[in-house]
Formats: sequence, C-alpha cells, structure tokens
Amino acid sequence: MVSPILFAAAATAVVAAVFGSVALSSLAPVGDGIVSPIEQECMDVARQGFAIHSAYQGMMLEDMPVDDARLLLKLDDVWMNRCVPALPPHVIIEIADGVEKDFSSRSE
Repeated sequence: MVSPILFAAAATAVVAAVFGSVALSSLAPVGDGIVSPIEQECMDVARQGFAIHSAYQGMMLEDMPVDDARLLLKLDDVWMNRCVPALPPHVIIEIADGVEKDFSSRSE
C-alpha cells in the first residue's frame, strides 16, 4: 500500500504541473498572432488594392491612370488566383474587414 505522504507528494506534483501549464499557456499563447507568409502576402495585396479603389472611388478601370489600372489588375489576379484558393473563407473575410477598418481609422 502506498503511504499517505508519498500519495500527497505525488498529488502536489500533479497539481503544480497542471497549474504551471495553465500559467505558461496564458502567458505565451500558442498560435495567436502568428501569420503565415501567404496570409501576410494577401494582407499586403488587399491593402494595396483597397488603397487604389479608395483613391479612384467610383471610377471605371479605363478612366484610371494606366499604371494604377495595371497594378489593380495585377493585384486582383493575385487575390483571385493565389489568396482565395489558398486561405479558408473566414481568413479572407478577416483580411478584408481588417483592411477596411485599418483604412477607415487612418482617414478619420
């Protein structure tokens, strides 16, 4: 039979390990704030595209300056062929919402 002192020591070690694990995970959350390279690229593409759309609000593509129109077409191509297929829908929506909120907070 296990002595009560040994049992108490083992129980204390288990409780300390659980509390230590909880404390460490709350101090250094795993996975939060980590952005993959494709997510970062897509955020950059979305920011650039949104800036161009905002600068030429209501204009047709053919009415925009040629360089900006070409850049917008290139960004659209990257967004549709690289970002949309590679990222889950909720990440796409988070990127779009984040860019719009970031842009609107700068313009206020």
